[in-house]
This record gives sequence, C-alpha cells and structure tokens, in this order.
Amino acid sequence: MGHLRAWPNLYLFFGNTNRKLTFKIHDGFKMKSDGYRGLTWREKRQLDFFAWLRRRLVSDVEVNDRRYKSFFVCESRLQAYRAVSLWQKEEGTMEWIDSGVRPGDRFLDIGANVGIYTIAAAHRVGPTGKVYAFEPHKPNAVSLMKNVLRNNFEERVDILSLPLSKAPIVAPFHYTSLEPSVTGSQFGSPFVDGQSDQSFMPAATELCLGSSIDDLLASHVIEPPHLVKIDVDGIEIDILEGMRHLLMSDARPRSVQVELNLGEQDFIVELMAECHYKLDHRHFTANGAKRHARGDDLSTIPHNAVFVPA
Repeated sequence: MGHLRAWPNLYLFFGNTNRKLTFKIHDGFKMKSDGYRGLTWREKRQLDFFAWLRRRLVSDVEVNDRRYKSFFVCESRLQAYRAVSLWQKEEGTMEWIDSGVRPGDRFLDIGANVGIYTIAAAHRVGPTGKVYAFEPHKPNAVSLMKNVLRNNFEERVDILSLPLSKAPIVAPFHYTSLEPSVTGSQFGSPFVDGQSDQSFMPAATELCLGSSIDDLLASHVIEPPHLVKIDVDGIEIDILEGMRHLLMSDARPRSVQVELNLGEQDFIVELMAECHYKLDHRHFTANGAKRHARGDDLSTIPHNAVFVPA
C-alpha cells in the first residue's frame, strides 16, 4: 500500500519496494535545463503526479439555492466561503435576484468574480434567457468558466473577460492578487474602493482594452438587459456613465443594483436620477448590516442600492 505524509516533505512509496520520491512542498519541484533536452522519466512522473494532485485537491461544493441546486469548483477556502454563504453574505442581492429575475430575462453581472450570482441568475432566466458575466480578473474568470461548465450553463451564460468604463479605452488593470476569488482589483488607477486618497501596491498589472455597455450594445455584442448588477469595488460611476444611453432608452433595464462605495453614494443617486431612475431600496452585506445596526453613519458603510425607473 502507498503512504503519503503531506508536511514538510512528501514521500511516495511504490508497492512493497523501497523506492521513494521526495520533494519539499514549500520549495516546489525545481528543474534546470540548458534548453537542449527533453523531460527525463523522473521529471515526467513528478509533473504528472503534481497535475493529478492539483485535480484531486479541488473541492466540489453543492449549494441548495432554494428551488435550485448549484455546484462550484473551489480551490481555496475563500472560494468555498463565497459558495456556501450564498444567501448569507449578501442576502439582499439574492432576494433581489430571486424575486426580480424572470424566465427569458437578460441579466448583466458586472463584477462577476467566480460566479455565485451569475449561476443564481442563470437558474432563474431559464433556457430562453441569457446572463452576461463581466470579469476582467483573469484567475477569477477561469474559475467563473469552470463553474459555468460545472452547472452546464454554457448556453445561458456569456463570459466577457474585459473591463468596463465610460468609453472604449486602453488602460492598466491592477491586480490585488493573482489568486482566484479575490476582490479590489482596479481598472485605470490602483485606488482602494475608488478612493483617490488611498491606493494599493498591485501584485501584477496588464494593459487591457476596456469598453462601455453602450458601445457593446451598439455593436450587438450583447442585447439590452432587463436587470443589471454592478459591483466592481470602485469604478461604478464610470460604468454607469458608459451606459447612459441604455438607461435613458426605451429598452432600459427595469432594475439596476449598484454597489455604493465610500465617497460616491450621493453622486450615484444623483446620476441615476438624471437617467430617470429612483432609489427603490438599500441593503447591506452581512458585515455592513452589523455596522448599520450599531448606529454607524450610512455614508461610512459600503452597501448596495437598487434603482427602478422613476
């Protein structure tokens, strides 16, 4: 029988022989080459084992979303938390999706992350509906793809791994981390939640071609949505500016949920009023609800606001 000890070294025993393969997990598997050779037998076996181990270490999380069943491919505790806390982390968002999304609807998920709300919306739009999931953070987008495939929603969900702004532009996308499921990455400037007086040191940066919702609609990349969710940790205003034509058209969404970050709450309410939308209600994350309950000023608590046509 084989035996495995996971820390600090990993030992593999083959049958009853004395052969063993040893490596330090925290150092990884190091290889050297002058570029003039192929893989050795030992290297092939080690690389194949690592690939097998990565596949086996992925967790498959099943979530009962009221009348639906969803599945999420999770490679970390953070990913698993997002899945299992579907109705807890942002109960108001799920109530909005559950009560507002109808069969045949088109749902715009801007800031989809790994897709917990994308999958929830995909259940509810049904086979005749469509979810457009925007996620420019590449590791998040890969996890989002896996979750869409895991739920067999390839026909219901279109994934767009590009940032949105108020107009087509090439600008840097700043990553807070290259791990999947993280938040806070920014398109344009590395500000914290859109606050120009606070910035973070990016883990990586890439130049991206950004677009606006109005331009994507004009070029028929997407069709007008019935509901829109915007949660991008800082450039919600730019994205709303880039969809003014949609918001003021005959095909405007019947409901828009926007995250209101610090310093931009009143501005977004005023912008939506200019587009003839009124504030319907606000709701908080689990942490924000605790702060609100203890009396913290609303302007100091990031939260979500739902707007409907006035």
